[in-house]
Amino acid sequence: AVPVEDLAPHDEVTTIEGLPDTVGSDLHPMQEAWLDLDVAQCGYCQPGQIMTAVAEVRRAREAGREITEADLDTIRNICRCGTYHRIRQAVLDGARRMT
Repeated sequence: AVPVEDLAPHDEVTTIEGLPDTVGSDLHPMQEAWLDLDVAQCGYCQPGQIMTAVAEVRRAREAGREITEADLDTIRNICRCGTYHRIRQAVLDGARRMT
């Protein structure tokens, strides 16, 4: 996460609405995994969970590795419906779909 005050005028910010544009598709692979694994319930946490998951997958790959269970433990977005088991499954599935 980057505080807004640390953004420079030339920095780009991707929102959940713009995430599919990063892969040139109607949905990002992580969003597809969310739907396929029926993760969403109330929707309160979904944008933050998905954006954080994509960032963690990218961070792991930049380090030359795939995302692990330990990486999932660092995701601290709160889900008030308690779908953490499905969220974790979707992150791993979405990571496999991301090329």
